[in-house]
Amino acid sequence: MAIQASLSGYIQVTDSVTGTVALQKALSSLANTGLTGFSEINQGSYGTGGTDITLPVSPAQFVYIKNTHGTQTLTVTWTPNGGSSNPVVTLEPGSAIILMEAAAGGGITALHLVGSASNTTAEFIIAG
Repeated sequence: MAIQASLSGYIQVTDSVTGTVALQKALSSLANTGLTGFSEINQGSYGTGGTDITLPVSPAQFVYIKNTHGTQTLTVTWTPNGGSSNPVVTLEPGSAIILMEAAAGGGITALHLVGSASNTTAEFIIAG
């Protein structure tokens, strides 16, 4: 199986007072091709003890994680291929992070999510 994970659309920065578009960047060139597996969770629940996420392929080269909880934070820790595990970001409610690694052999080999309280919800897509 050959999979392509891509982002399409625009990043747009608009002045909220004047409505002027200060920047618009097309994302059509952001694509990972030749991937072999993916997994998706539309609404998972994570607690303070943390959860190791099973990667569909290692290394995973495409990772999208969004904190869908209304009030709690979600800490994302991952291990870059050939590196050490380290906290990457604490996602505030409604926040997201995306990794698209184009280099062969790049990406992450482990992923761990920790909620700030029980039942912190999140969604993710992982491909590699």
